[in-house]
Amino acid sequence: MVGFIQLRRRPLLLSLAAASIAAPSIARAQGKVVVPFATWGSPTHVNIVSFLGALEAALQRDAGGRITVRHYPAGQLAQDVDMPIAIPTGKVKFGWITVLNWTGLIRDVGALSLPTAMTMESGAQASDMPGGFKEVLDKQFRERGATLLAMTDIGSPAIASSKKIVGPDDMKGLRVRAPSEGLAELVKQLGGAPVAIPFGEVYTALQHGTIDAAVIGFQGIQSQRVYEVSKFAIVPGSFTGMGMQGFAANLQWWMGLNPKDREIIAKAIREAELASRAAIIKDRAGLADQYRQEGMDVTMLDSSMPQFAAWKQATDPLLAKGATFSKEIMAPILAAGNGK
Repeated sequence: MVGFIQLRRRPLLLSLAAASIAAPSIARAQGKVVVPFATWGSPTHVNIVSFLGALEAALQRDAGGRITVRHYPAGQLAQDVDMPIAIPTGKVKFGWITVLNWTGLIRDVGALSLPTAMTMESGAQASDMPGGFKEVLDKQFRERGATLLAMTDIGSPAIASSKKIVGPDDMKGLRVRAPSEGLAELVKQLGGAPVAIPFGEVYTALQHGTIDAAVIGFQGIQSQRVYEVSKFAIVPGSFTGMGMQGFAANLQWWMGLNPKDREIIAKAIREAELASRAAIIKDRAGLADQYRQEGMDVTMLDSSMPQFAAWKQATDPLLAKGATFSKEIMAPILAAGNGK
């Protein structure tokens, strides 16, 4: 009887031991999770507000308050230029990035500055398609200790100027602020002289005639009140490249999350990505009207305008340089019918 009792107790003890081992993982899955979210610039930027609002709403719905977001705005953890180091090293666990700022680590992100002539809608399709921008770049981000979880195009940069620019020939002889290597090449290709000027100094440079024009984010015209010192603006489609922002995470932190929690957060991020894209497109349409009310002459180039073909012809030599990037990153551009 004693032996029988011992045999009966052993499975029970083993079951209890297994339960005690499993308990911590179950507790982690059911415990509270805080997603530290770092952004820079104005906390009221449409990309931040729309993304964060949709992210929090989705997490509240699917996790009932168990998974929350703690927002660190205005560069509290890192500025935009710091993100390529701060995220892979873990100083920032999850942050808002300008994708082109990662060119020093990941060459292929430079393809996003090519004059693709994509609309924001076709750019989103090229990002999300199998083998699209997001998938290709995420593989390369992971090699650097990060993961690219979402991409939102804030729209092609505008050109604010003291003279009206409609066609590419109007750029000849102008001193133009160019904030990146790719945009400097564009200015030179169009016969202008690129000038490196920090974002915060654009207003003064235009006001005093240090430059004749400035390539600047369309939203930046508002934040820097550029309409006070420039009468004209043009958004020449994606001939000035795509304004791709992203939301990236430290890979070790991301993979260290409980798989079920990671699935919930990833789903919420996707919802936030789509919501933010829609909000940005709506916001840009409203900004154009606002700038016109401030006295600006705003041109929104599209394929129905005769100047569109001229821009494409003038920038085709730059698009041809896409051969220096990987075939994988160029495939979505070619699939969209550009660069042929």
